[in-house]
Amino acid sequence: MPMAPARAPAAAPVLAPPPVAAEAGGILAGTPAPLLAETTGASAPPASEPMAPIPEPVPTAAPAAHAAAEPAHDTHSAPAPAQDPPAEPSPAHADTSAPHARSAEAAPPAGRTDIYPVTLVRRLQRLQDLIAAGSTAGIAQQRAMITEMDAAFGDADPSVWQDPANARALVMYFLGGGNPAVLRAIINREPKPNIDEKLLTGSLLYLEGREEPALRQLGEIDARKLPNGIGGQIALAQAALTVRSDPAKASRLLEVARLLMPGTLVDEAALRRAVLVAAQAGDLDQFERLSGQYFSRFRHSAYAGNFRQRFAAALSRMNVLATPDGLSRLDALLAPLDEEARREVFLLVSRSAIVEGKTALATTAAERAMVLAPAASRDAERARVYLSAAQAATPDRYKTAEEALKAIDRARLDPSDQALLEAARRTAELIRRADEAPSQTTSPAPAAAPSAPAVVASAQPARTAGDEKPSAALTKAQAKLGEIDSLLKDAPR
Repeated sequence: MPMAPARAPAAAPVLAPPPVAAEAGGILAGTPAPLLAETTGASAPPASEPMAPIPEPVPTAAPAAHAAAEPAHDTHSAPAPAQDPPAEPSPAHADTSAPHARSAEAAPPAGRTDIYPVTLVRRLQRLQDLIAAGSTAGIAQQRAMITEMDAAFGDADPSVWQDPANARALVMYFLGGGNPAVLRAIINREPKPNIDEKLLTGSLLYLEGREEPALRQLGEIDARKLPNGIGGQIALAQAALTVRSDPAKASRLLEVARLLMPGTLVDEAALRRAVLVAAQAGDLDQFERLSGQYFSRFRHSAYAGNFRQRFAAALSRMNVLATPDGLSRLDALLAPLDEEARREVFLLVSRSAIVEGKTALATTAAERAMVLAPAASRDAERARVYLSAAQAATPDRYKTAEEALKAIDRARLDPSDQALLEAARRTAELIRRADEAPSQTTSPAPAAAPSAPAVVASAQPARTAGDEKPSAALTKAQAKLGEIDSLLKDAPR
């Protein structure tokens, strides 16, 4: 089935394919559009090695000859030799290839036919795999490539999408980051792409955020029966559509995505999401196992910084460090990371714990981060803020915390930590006032709430079973914490 005119183009087209030899051994990959919208995290480590350049476009002797050199499937195997015939069309569309070919000969094409979707999608996927391996520079290159491919695919003649391999590449591309408005325009043309309509329409609905109709289209598709390249992406989309209603099913679908596309950005995204699903389910063993895999395999990913933030928040909610062996288990989990990344995790855990009012956890994590931080560094300053913020809500430690908070250089903190600092200072001040006036039955109305995270709003004094009964000052301090909770509950985090 022709994907190009019978004559060779005068010059190499935009986004023309690289040499076929460059495709050999490549692993197909991709990632759903929602993944590409996620932040990478400011502290993501640089790539462990320079990113390989994208091969330069080369003109071909004849587009038809190049089409014969491209495989008509999207599995993980290397491309077929140039002498191999193209694969047969899928059974559901076996009758349609000849009529489409005749109509393409009978009428001039309405758009571009000098593009090679299968090859172009492979190039994008190779770049995305480099991002999963740690290339932060690849994100900017990916953005530029997607812009070019949106334009090229949008201008393509509908006959291009009558080749089943190209139609699969179309779906894979848009699940991998393409503009869904371009896909909708392609679907609205006749003839429609030569692929199962449920895959096509369901993918578009998913990308447009229309979850219920998307699930009706994609929900019954068995991703394991599709070619690996498209199957992994469909499983990832299905997981996103089912995670709220059926987390266990979403977890299974994420496992399918990983099995179909190991070592790719789909694998990285599925593993990253599976960790969060396990945390949501409260499955500590699964959470630790999957987190360990992520830190071992994808710790250099451009998305690892974002993952560490979510990991720390989940770790705080699950209160892993509250168990007797919690600290040693966390140390073992973070062992694959370098010292800077481990320090960042402890800082994030401490801050998340402060937000949730878990002062003991916040203190432990801040003390661990302080040990790992170089003296007089910004991270050391952050650790002191978090440690003092946790202690500021504790009546027997607020005095020490108040003095420490006064000594912190506010200018060295980012805006969110500056807000936390002000909230902690306010907390310590209110508790001191309550402690200094134990006989006062009512307290003056507090000043206007600072614009700060609700970091110490619900913090309760940490006590052990052997602590003495709360004093009048402690009771008043707890009442003050209730006032702070009221003041700061709507403040940004």
